[in-house]
Amino acid sequence: MSYWSVTIPTKTQHGSPGVHVFIVDADHSDAARRHALTQAELPQSRQHRRNADLDVPALTVAEISTN
Repeated sequence: MSYWSVTIPTKTQHGSPGVHVFIVDADHSDAARRHALTQAELPQSRQHRRNADLDVPALTVAEISTN
């Protein structure tokens, strides 16, 4: 398995930008993306980002080198 950084831009109801970042252990980037999106919808994740909306089309996934 590899580690992935999944970054999802956010925007508050007042228009303030931000990001929600997840570090995911997955076999490939698609699995990391799905896992992060699932986690982002959990109540504790919504609370962490103060209910800011996710900009899913702008989501990025990057493999983290462990060498």
